[in-house]
Parts: sequence; C-alpha cells; structure tokens
Amino acid sequence: MKHMLCILTMLLLLALALPAGATITPTFAPAQAIYWGSGQQINVGNNGVVPNVGDWDMDGIKDLMVGIYQAGNIWYYHNTGTNANPVFPERVMLTAGGSVISMTYG
Repeated sequence: MKHMLCILTMLLLLALALPAGATITPTFAPAQAIYWGSGQQINVGNNGVVPNVGDWDMDGIKDLMVGIYQAGNIWYYHNTGTNANPVFPERVMLTAGGSVISMTYG
C-alpha cells in the first residue's frame, strides 16, 4: 500500500507540473545490471529492493543506496567513478551506534 501511495503522489505532482493539455510520451531504455567490486552484479533477490541515487558523501558524484525491504538493511555503494560512468568498488551495510540498521516491515 505504501508503494502505491508513493506512485500516486508522484503522478499527482507530475500532473500539477504540466501545462494544461500537455502530453508526455515516456521512453524507457532496456534495464541494465549494476556491478560492484570484482564484477559482481548487485543482486538482492526478491527482497523488495528500494534503490536511491544521490550524492550521499557530498563529493559531487552520485552514489547508490539500496534498502532491502524484508531484511530492513541498507547497503551503501560509494561511486569512485563519475556520474556518467559510475564505479562501485565496494559496498557497506549502514550502521548506527555500532549496530547494523535493521527496520523490518509489518
């Protein structure tokens, strides 16, 4: 239900931002796998993945955070490449106060 609310909110914001009578024809590129480390594909299975791209360390280059819905953990992938050609050499599970962040669903 939470995901549906997010989608509806995004559609509403998009509708409010468009001039009256404007139409949008979205185009999508084929999906691409993202790799980290020694060529390993980022793959968290069917655990309800929530990816988020942003400049998390404020170095001007976008990094990747992936929240795992079932486990409640967050993986941080620091981008050592560029925004156009990202490179994710390692991943780190986020912690707070020395403990792994874990917030389960339900």
